[in-house]
Amino acid sequence: MARRHHDAIPSTPVRTSSHADSRRHLSHSTGILLVTLLLPALALTACGDDRKAAGSAPSPSASPSASASPSPTPSRTPPADRDHDGIPDSSDSYPDDPKNIPQQAPINLECETNNESGGSLLTVFPGKDGRPDFTEVWAAKASSCDIVGAVTIVTSVEKQAYKVSKYDDQDIAPLYAICAAIDTDDVYAEAGFAASSEQITEINAALTLCPKHPYAKKWRQAVQRGQADADLEAQGRLFGSGTYRVGKEIKPGTYVTHDVDGCYWERQNSSGNIIDNYFTNGARRVQVTIRSSDYAFHSENCGEWRPAR
Repeated sequence: MARRHHDAIPSTPVRTSSHADSRRHLSHSTGILLVTLLLPALALTACGDDRKAAGSAPSPSASPSASASPSPTPSRTPPADRDHDGIPDSSDSYPDDPKNIPQQAPINLECETNNESGGSLLTVFPGKDGRPDFTEVWAAKASSCDIVGAVTIVTSVEKQAYKVSKYDDQDIAPLYAICAAIDTDDVYAEAGFAASSEQITEINAALTLCPKHPYAKKWRQAVQRGQADADLEAQGRLFGSGTYRVGKEIKPGTYVTHDVDGCYWERQNSSGNIIDNYFTNGARRVQVTIRSSDYAFHSENCGEWRPAR
């Protein structure tokens, strides 16, 4: 078979598009423009850094004292506080008492003493234990004292003494007067004295205020005897003048009385008739036996009848 021969196709040269040439020219121009714009900006930045570095450097003309630390402020002296309770003495009502227990102001008394024909002005000062200090008054051995003015209740001890006294006028001046005096004729201190119910109350109140009184022991003995008598009276075994039902108001038994003058007694039956009686103008001791069969017992001017021992 005969081969077919193709005719050669002449090659045509490739031509660059005019658009590509334009793009290359534009890119070259743009690069030149950017470099031109950036150079001044870089120069300005460098200048700014130089200025900043120069500004951060310490000024050679700065004063040395500017960098020195300030001198310390001198400390203030704390206010005086003698009892160390945190309250300055200038505003502390009790500058010597850290517990700040309320204290009574000094109390002035006009007292009769053995050394003065007239009255002496003595003072009761507040004590450290909350009780008044009668040292000055007791040293003068005043036989009697009067308080100058009323005494207002302030301390807890005074409140307790007032409560025991059963006073109702908020004034404990009488208790201060009792505590201040050292009277040799003090009836509360007499041997064998038995205080009445009212006296027991007053003595106990005074002992609350001045438990170290020179007569305190004798006062307590008078109170003990008085309390024993009160118990006997409640039992119907201590009685005085009057007419009493036996077994109801008084107990039968043997009773005595002492140092009587014009004493008369009688035992009665239920009809009021006299079973037995007795009269004496004066006697150191009188004794009577009241029987359970007696209806009543009557006595006059015989003092107090007590159980015979």
